[in-house]
Amino acid sequence: METGVAPHRLKFSVFLSFRGFDTRANFCERLYVALNEKQNVRVFRDNEGMEKGDKIDPSLFEAIEDSAASVIVLSKNYANSAWCLNELALICELRSSLKRPMIPIFYGVNPSDVRKQSGHFEKDFEEKAKTFDEETIQRWKRAMNLVGNIPGFVCTEETVKDDNDGINRDKVDDMIALVVKKVLAEVRNRPEKVADYTVGLESCVEDLVNLLDFKSTSGVQTLGLYGMGGIGKTTLAKSFYNKIIVNFNRHRVFIESVREKSSDQDGLVNLQKTLIKELFGLVPGIEDVSRGLEKIKENVHEKKIIVVLDDVDHIDQVNALVGETKWYGEGSLIVITTRDSEILSKLSVNHQYEVKCLTEPQALKLFSFYSLRKEKPPTQSLLELTGLLPLAVKVFGSHLYDKDENEWPVELEKLTNTQPDKLHCVLALSFESLDDEEKKIFLDIACLFLKMEITKDELVDILKGCGFNAEAALRVLIQKSLVTIMKDDTLWMHDQIRDMGRQMVLRECNDDSEMRSRLWDRGEIMNVLDYMKGTSSIRGIVFDFKKKFVRDPTADEIVSRNLRNNPGINSVCNYLRNIFIRFRAEEKPKRSEITIPVEPFVPMKKLRLLQINNVELEGNLKLLPSELKWIQWKGCPLENLPPDILARQLGVLDLSESGIRRVQTLPSKKVDENLKVINLRGCHSLKAIPDLSNHKALEKLVFERCNLLVKVPRSVGNLRKLLQLDLRRCSKLSEFLVDVSGLKCLEKLFLSGCSNLSVLPENIGSMPCLKELLLDGTAISNLPDSIFRLQKLEKLSLMGCRSIQELPSCVGKLTSLEDLYLDDTALRNLPISIGDLKNLQKLHLMRCTFLSKIPDTINKLISLKELFINGSAVEELPLVTGSLLCLEDLSAGDCKSLKQVPSSIGGLNFLLQLQLNSTPIESLPEEIGDLHFIRQLELRNCKSLKALPESIGKMDTLHNLYLEGSNIEKLPKDFGKLEKLVVLRMNNCKKLKRLPESFGDLKSLRHLYMKETLVAELPESFGNLSKLMVLEMLRKPLFRISESNAPGTSEEPRFVEVPNSFSNLTSLEELDACSWRISGKIPDDLEKLSSLMKLNLGNNYFHSLPSSLVGLSNLKELSLCDCRELKCLPLLPWKLEQLNLENCFSLESISDLSNLKILHELNLTNCVKVVDIPGLEHLTALKKLYMSGCNSSCSFPRKDFIHIVKKRLSKASLKMLRNLSLPGNRVPDWFSQGPVTFSAQPNRELRGVILAVVVALNHEIGDDYQKPNVVGVQAQILKLDLPLFTHTLHLSGVPRTSDDQLHICRYSAFHPMVTMLKDGYTIQVIKRNPPMEKDVELKMHGIHLVYEGDDDLEGRENTLPETQQTVSQKLANFFSSFEEEGETSSESESTVT
Repeated sequence: METGVAPHRLKFSVFLSFRGFDTRANFCERLYVALNEKQNVRVFRDNEGMEKGDKIDPSLFEAIEDSAASVIVLSKNYANSAWCLNELALICELRSSLKRPMIPIFYGVNPSDVRKQSGHFEKDFEEKAKTFDEETIQRWKRAMNLVGNIPGFVCTEETVKDDNDGINRDKVDDMIALVVKKVLAEVRNRPEKVADYTVGLESCVEDLVNLLDFKSTSGVQTLGLYGMGGIGKTTLAKSFYNKIIVNFNRHRVFIESVREKSSDQDGLVNLQKTLIKELFGLVPGIEDVSRGLEKIKENVHEKKIIVVLDDVDHIDQVNALVGETKWYGEGSLIVITTRDSEILSKLSVNHQYEVKCLTEPQALKLFSFYSLRKEKPPTQSLLELTGLLPLAVKVFGSHLYDKDENEWPVELEKLTNTQPDKLHCVLALSFESLDDEEKKIFLDIACLFLKMEITKDELVDILKGCGFNAEAALRVLIQKSLVTIMKDDTLWMHDQIRDMGRQMVLRECNDDSEMRSRLWDRGEIMNVLDYMKGTSSIRGIVFDFKKKFVRDPTADEIVSRNLRNNPGINSVCNYLRNIFIRFRAEEKPKRSEITIPVEPFVPMKKLRLLQINNVELEGNLKLLPSELKWIQWKGCPLENLPPDILARQLGVLDLSESGIRRVQTLPSKKVDENLKVINLRGCHSLKAIPDLSNHKALEKLVFERCNLLVKVPRSVGNLRKLLQLDLRRCSKLSEFLVDVSGLKCLEKLFLSGCSNLSVLPENIGSMPCLKELLLDGTAISNLPDSIFRLQKLEKLSLMGCRSIQELPSCVGKLTSLEDLYLDDTALRNLPISIGDLKNLQKLHLMRCTFLSKIPDTINKLISLKELFINGSAVEELPLVTGSLLCLEDLSAGDCKSLKQVPSSIGGLNFLLQLQLNSTPIESLPEEIGDLHFIRQLELRNCKSLKALPESIGKMDTLHNLYLEGSNIEKLPKDFGKLEKLVVLRMNNCKKLKRLPESFGDLKSLRHLYMKETLVAELPESFGNLSKLMVLEMLRKPLFRISESNAPGTSEEPRFVEVPNSFSNLTSLEELDACSWRISGKIPDDLEKLSSLMKLNLGNNYFHSLPSSLVGLSNLKELSLCDCRELKCLPLLPWKLEQLNLENCFSLESISDLSNLKILHELNLTNCVKVVDIPGLEHLTALKKLYMSGCNSSCSFPRKDFIHIVKKRLSKASLKMLRNLSLPGNRVPDWFSQGPVTFSAQPNRELRGVILAVVVALNHEIGDDYQKPNVVGVQAQILKLDLPLFTHTLHLSGVPRTSDDQLHICRYSAFHPMVTMLKDGYTIQVIKRNPPMEKDVELKMHGIHLVYEGDDDLEGRENTLPETQQTVSQKLANFFSSFEEEGETSSESESTVT
C-alpha cells in the first residue's frame, strides 16, 4: 500500500528533476530508493532523456503534468543542460497555475547563485545565450529565480565532497529522510485538499478596481455585483475584497450568505451583531433590528469602512445592515452581491457590475483541472450542457474525476436526458452518483448542519454516532466538490448545492411538512409540534432559541462598577448609600422561556437527529423517540438528568452550557453499546462525573469549564474505547485517575487550566495510543517516569507549570513527539536525551528564567522548525554548523544573559526568521550573511550592538529588518544589496549618523522608519528608492521650548537641504519630516511627489512654502505645527482633509481656503498674527476648528480678528462643526446652565447634544503649554444620581495666554452622549476629580439638547424670529454679535422638555 497516495488521476506522486551527470549514480539513486522502494511513492525519474538533446520530449512534458509534486536537485551542472532548464521552466509554470508543490534541493550550490544565475551558473547562461533566443533565456532565468527563492534543503559543497568520498554520509542520509518526509506531507491526501482553482478571475477583479476611486474622499461608494446563481459572484467578491482591504486599515467585514442567515428567526439581528463585532470588536446587546441600526449608526460614524454583503435577496437586508450611506466616513465602500439586479436599482448603487459566464476556453480549463487535475483540455462537447457556469463546470468535472475517460460519454448522456436547468441537472447527476449513506449525509449537512456552523470533527462525531462511515463519506463529498472544509475546520456548501438538497427534501411532500424527512424552518417545526402532526417520516429537526436578554444596568451594578473603576471616597459613599438607603424599585427584567411538551415527538418513531437548544421540554423524557442518535440541548434547564436519556440508542449527547448539577447513571445491569460522545462543556453547576462504567462505547468525554468538579471517578479509567478526555479549566479538579491502564485507545488528554491538580497517575505510560497531553497551568511538579512509554505522543504542553523544575531523562524516548511547550516553567535544565526527539518540530522555552543552558544535543533535532527561548536565562546558543536542517524560526528576544551569537548560526540553512530583540549582544558574526532564505531579522533595543556585519548585504532574501532602539552607528557599505528589503525600522537608533551611498539600491524598499536618529544627510542615491511609500524621520524636540532654540543654536546636526534626487520619490505617500530643522524655504519641485497623502513638516524653520504645494493632488493631511518662522500659506490642494497650523506665531496671511471642500479639521491655535481666514464660510465639511489663543495680542488689527472670523462662521459651517475653540468668556444665553434632566418628547427624537464650556489656563502653576489638549473637563450622564457614562471633552488646542477660551462640542445622534440618554437621565459638566491638570479652571458651561426639526431648515432665516430659527442659525447669530464682556451666570438644575 502507498504511504504517499498520489491523486489517482495523476500517474505519479513526484517528478524528480536532476542533472544525471552530477547526481544520478549517488544522491538521486538513494533519494529514489527512499521514496519509491521504501515508501512506495510513485516517482518519475528520467534516466535517459536528459542526455538526448536540448528539446524536451513530449512524454516528459506529460510526466511533469501527471505528477502531484516535484523535487528539483540543483547541482553545479544543472544549468548547462537546456533539457533541465526546460523541465524547470515547465515545473515552475505548473506551480503557478495548478499550485503544484516544488521541493528544491541545493546540492553543492549556493541558493543565491541559483536565484541570481551567478557563480557556476553565470558561465552556463552566457553559453546558452549564444544558441537560444532572448525569450527562452529569460524564461529559464525566471524559473531559476523562482526556485532559488523557495526555502529548500541545502547540501553544502563540503558535505557533497565528503559524501562522495564516503565520509560522514549520515548528514546526507538525514537530509534525504527529511526530503521524504516533506514529500509525503505534500502529496498525501491531495484529492481531499484540492486548492481553489479559478480562471478569468484576475481580469474581473481589475475591472472592479478600475470602476472605483480609492484615492478620492468625495463620499461613500456603493458597488453591486449581480448574476445568476453559481456564476461566481461570491468568489469574485472575496477576491476583490482581499485585493482592496489594504485601503481599509481597521474597519472591514465580509458577511456571507445574507439570504440564508437572515431567514432565521432573529436572523437580521444576529447579522447586525456579526457586523458590529467584526468591524469594531464589540459584542453589542441588541434585541431588535431598530436597536441594531442605532448601534451601527453610533459606531460607523465618520469611519472609513468596507462592508461586503454577499447573496442579498431583499432590500430590507441592506437597510438593516448598512442603513444610510451618509452615516459612513469619507472613502467608505459598500459592496452587495445579488441575483436580482432590481435590488441594486432600488438602492441606487453607484456602480453595477454583471458577473458573466465563463468563456469556452476558460470553462475547458476549469473542467480539466477538476476532472483530470491538469490543464490539458478535453473535447469541447463535454461542457455544452453546463451552461459555462463555474459551479456547474466544477461539480461536473469533480463528478468525472473518479471515472475512467471511457465512462464519460455515459455520464454525458445522462446529463443530456435530464431537465433543461443546466446547473441543477449537473448537481442532481452528482448527487445520484452517491451511495445511500452518502446521500443521507449530504442531505443532513445541507438541511440541518449548515445552520449550526459546525466543525468537521463535530460532524464526524455525530455521523459516527448514527453508525455511518463518516470519514469515507466526507471524502467523497469533498472530492465531488459538494462540500468544502474551510480553514477554520467548519463546513461550507455553495448555496446552490445546499438549495438543491433542501429542494429534494421539500419535494418529498410539498404540502405537508410533517411528511418530510428533515425540518429546519422554525415556523414549520413549531406548526408540527403545536398541532401534534409528528410522523415517522421525520428523521431530523434543528432549532435553536438563542437567549436574548438586553437591559440597562441596575443601580447596584452602576455603583459597584464605579467603585471598581474609580475607587475613592465618593464611590464608597454611593456604594454604601445604595446598600442602606436603597433606590426606588426598578423594573425587573422579564425572562422568556420556550416550553414544548414531549408528546408531539412520540409519533416521530424514526427521528434520528434532534437539536432543541434553549428550550424547556415538559413531560416524561422516556417518551422521546427511541431511535434518536444525536441530541443537542444547550441551555437545558434540568438540574438532574434522568437515566432515561442515556437508556436508548443515543450516539451523541450534547448538553453544553447547561445548568445540569447531576447526571443519573444507568442501572448496574444495563449495558449501553451506543453512546459515543458526552459533551457537558460549560456546565458550571455539575458537581460530579457520573459512573460511566456501563457505557462501553464511549469515545469522547468533554467536561471543559465544569468548575465544581473535584475528581475523576474510577469508572472513566475503564473506558477502553475512549479517544478523548477533555477536562480543561476545571479549576477545582484535584484528583485525577490513579490507574489509567484501561484507557488503551485514548488519543487526547486535556487537563489545561486544572490549577489544583498536582499529581499525575504513575502509570501514565499505560496509554499506548496517546497523541496529545495538555497540562498547561496545572500544579504538577514532575512527570511520572513511565511517560517514556507514550511512543505515539505527538504534543506535550507544560506551559505555566511553575512547579516543574526538570524533565525525566527518559523524555528522549518520546520518538513521535512533534510539539513540546515548556514556557513559564521553573525548568533548571533540559535532559541530554532531548536530542533523541528526531521528529520534534516545535520547542518552546519562553520565560524559563532558571534555564541557563541548552544541551549540545539539541543539534540532533533534525526536524526542528521552531525554537523559542524568549525571556529565558540562556547564556549561549550551542549551535553546530550544518545542524538543525529544518529550523525556520529562532526567537531569543529578551534573553538578558545572551551576549554572543555563534558563527555557526550561518549554517542554519532553512532559517526564515531570527529574533534577538533586547539582548546584550555586542556584535553579529560575519557568517550570518550565509543565511540563504532569511526573511525577517529583528534586533530591536540591542543597546550593545554598535554595527552590523558587512556580510549582511548577502541576505538577498531579507524582507523585514527591525533595528529600533539599537545603538548602531552606521550601516554597512553594501547595505544596498538587500534587494528584497521591504520594511526597514530604525526608530530611536540615536547613534546612527549616516546612510551609505548604496542605500538607494534598495529597490524593493516601501517603508522606512528613522525617527530620532542623528542622520543629518540623505545620500544622493536616496531618490532611487522608486517604491518607497512611507518615510518617517521625525526628530526631537517635537516643539521648541523657547524662541532662542533656533537654527544654529543647537549642537545637534541639522538638515540644510535634501538631495536633489528627493523629488524622484514619486511613490511616496507619507512623509514625516518633523523637526528636521529645515530653514529658508522648501524647494519648488515639491509637486513632483505626486502620490503624497500625508505630509508633516512641523517644527521647522522655513519662512515660506512653494506655490507648487497646490500640485500635490492626493494630499490629505498637512501638519505645519510649530513652524514659527512661517509667514504665509499658499494655495492648498483641494483634497486636503486636515490642516494643522498650531503655534505658527509668525503666520500673517492664509490663502483663500474656499476650494477645500472636504477639509474637516483646521487647527490655528496660537496663530497670533493671522488677520483673517478667507473662505472659512465655504468650508462646509469642516468638523473641527481650533482657534484658542488667537487673541494674545490686543493691538490693531488683532482686536478685530476674532470678530471677523466669528462673522465668517456661517450657519452651514456651524451645522457641520463638532468641535470649536476660540477666545471667549461666555456661552449662548439660550443654553441651559447647570445639570439638565432629559424628558423624552412623544413625537420628536433627540438628534444631538451641544456642550459649551469656558475654561482658562493658569500658566504660572501649569506645565509647559505644549501639551496637546485640555483634559480636565468631563460630561456625565447620570441615572439615579449615579454616573452611567463619563466622557472627557475633546478640548484641543492649548493657548499660550491665560485668557478665557470658549469650547463648543457638538455630539450627533450616533454618539453615546446622545444614544445613552433616556427619559429621566441627567447630563452634567464637571471638572475632573481628582484633577489631572491643576492649571485648568472651568469658569462656565452650558448644555443644549437638539431635537428632530431643530436644525433641519435650509436657506436664509433672517426674516424668522429667533425662537423659530435653527440651532445653527442661532449659533451664527451668537458669534456675529459676540462682544468680549464678562458675564456671570448661576448654575441651576433645569428640566428640558
